[in-house]
Amino acid sequence: MDVELRHLRVVCAVADAGSITRAAIGIGSTQPALTAAVQRIERAFGGTLFVRGRGGVVPTAFGERVLAHARTVLAAADTMHRDAARWLAEEQKRPVALGGIGGSMVVELADRLGDSGRAPAVSVTTEFSPLRLLDLVAGGQLDAAVVADYPGHVLPAAPRVALRPLAAQPVFVAIAADHPAAQGTEVELADLAAERWVLGPSDGAGWPECFEEACARAGFRPQVAHRSTELRPLQRLIAAGRAISPCQVTFPASPGIAIRALTGDPLWMRYLIAWHTEGAFGGNSDALLAAAKAAYRSDTDSSHTYRHWLTRRGEPAAVRCAIG
Repeated sequence: MDVELRHLRVVCAVADAGSITRAAIGIGSTQPALTAAVQRIERAFGGTLFVRGRGGVVPTAFGERVLAHARTVLAAADTMHRDAARWLAEEQKRPVALGGIGGSMVVELADRLGDSGRAPAVSVTTEFSPLRLLDLVAGGQLDAAVVADYPGHVLPAAPRVALRPLAAQPVFVAIAADHPAAQGTEVELADLAAERWVLGPSDGAGWPECFEEACARAGFRPQVAHRSTELRPLQRLIAAGRAISPCQVTFPASPGIAIRALTGDPLWMRYLIAWHTEGAFGGNSDALLAAAKAAYRSDTDSSHTYRHWLTRRGEPAAVRCAIG
């Protein structure tokens, strides 16, 4: 028989009561049952724990040694249970920490988790680099993050991080509303070879390298006139006709800017959800995945240009998930 905490509690109860009869009353048992239990415990320890005295039972020298250890173990177990309960209570109050690349999807996800009661409080952190977000998830600073990768630039695995694809979508182009290419619904990437572009710096995960690779396949090298990750300067440069930019399908609509699909969809990006396997969603990733998919649908449904793109191809939203 393996000695368990309940056996140690029996030994301590008998020693404290000084009588098996009184101990049995205290723990809600009977004298015969408790006597049999003490005998089983003594066999497990391999020695006699108690002997009869004038007023009941007293520990033997061996029993005193066992009792000393039993009280230490039980005190440690009680402390462990209190600390675990306190930690769980604090953990339930801690805001769920979400991260995301630029865009509104992570905010949509935060709204859904908060509204569903899955997370009473949600904090949002945005980062330009998907690799930085994966590092934050791996380190436990974030519970989950919306990230992206690109054809030929698949995100690497990270310790204690689960990654699940949500959907792949084409990359569009943002141009001035009075640009000649804005007259159609699509534009050939090769026809933009002479344009001046505004791009962000490298995110370390494949952007804008994958865009430059797509331009090379179209037969040109993009003229990068500006570098920016800030939305408002980017919008002003595009609306003023000073540059054009590749963009997500959910690029915010604004006066003076037209969003157009690229003919033949030469460039794609893939959204993924990452979460810490031992964090807030480690034991309930289904709820996170359902909320992330709903957030993706809501986010892309807001794009008039993307809805038309899907209609022309006869495809439902969020169909493609493969990135090679």
